[in-house]
Amino acid sequence: MSDLANLPTDIAPADFFKLLEGALASEPAPAGASPEKLQIRLAGDGGGAWAIGFEGGKLACAPTDVGGTPLQLSLTVDDWRAFVAGRVRDAVAAKVDVGFDASQAAKLYRVSNKTDQIKAFTGDLQLVIQDTAESKDYRVTLTFGGETPNTAAPKTTVSVFLDDFVGMAAGEINAQAAFFMGQIRLDGDMNLAMSLMALAQG
Repeated sequence: MSDLANLPTDIAPADFFKLLEGALASEPAPAGASPEKLQIRLAGDGGGAWAIGFEGGKLACAPTDVGGTPLQLSLTVDDWRAFVAGRVRDAVAAKVDVGFDASQAAKLYRVSNKTDQIKAFTGDLQLVIQDTAESKDYRVTLTFGGETPNTAAPKTTVSVFLDDFVGMAAGEINAQAAFFMGQIRLDGDMNLAMSLMALAQG
């Protein structure tokens, strides 16, 4: 989907999620699809809440806050733009195909042992991508276990430089090895971060 891979840097969240909904509309549910939703919340001008999940056998994106989902993402509108249409997107796209595949998105909702493991996690993990060239940090907070997001004081903080983040996205850097080499810095509950790394690589 070129529209999603080459978004304007000033795209409004509502416009993005309309594009996303259109891209997902024809994707059928995989066998045994989870009824759970992914909740996304964006703070700031033009922000809001969107829930992504299956409705009537189709993957849909609705402008609503269903609350208490197993996984919730919270970030500012400015940081969100960096991820989907700006600095982070461009850095990753230099090494990785960022084209959108609705079928891959649908597979994320397929119930498996990993689904149960994710549901067992609790607390907030905040990823901080440090962009030294621009003197900026980009943050996204993942909240597990249906808890109320605490973006100000997350249970775990994972900090990584943008270049190293791109290396991990491209498969050039192993996340666990990067931690032991000091390329990933953890503060707070290390167990949550290490469990997620193991799950992602399993």
